[in-house]
Amino acid sequence: MKIKAKIDRLYEQPDSNLLAFASATLDEAFAVHGIRVVNGEKGVFGAMPSHSFQKNGETKYSDTFHPITGPARDIIQQAVVSAYQNALEQTAAFEVEPHGQNLG
Repeated sequence: MKIKAKIDRLYEQPDSNLLAFASATLDEAFAVHGIRVVNGEKGVFGAMPSHSFQKNGETKYSDTFHPITGPARDIIQQAVVSAYQNALEQTAAFEVEPHGQNLG
C-alpha cells in the first residue's frame, strides 16, 4: 500500500496536545482528510477522523475512517508523523532573526 501524507495546517496553541491537521492518500485511489496529529503519552501519532454523538447523556466518539490491520495502521502513522516532522523542519528553516539589523 502506497501512502502519501501531508500536513494541511499546523496548530500552535499552548497547553494543547493537538499539533496539526493532516490528510493522506492511499494507493492514489482514496483520500482521508481530518487526521489530527496529537502529542500523546507515548509520543506523536495520527488520530483518525471521527465524529461525536450522545449516548445515555455521555459524549462518545466513533472513527469515520480507520485501518483494520496493525500493519496498515503503522504505515499510515509513519507517513503522518514523518509529514509532521518535515513540516516542522520546513517552518524552522524560514525563521530568521535580524540581530539588530535595520531592515527599513
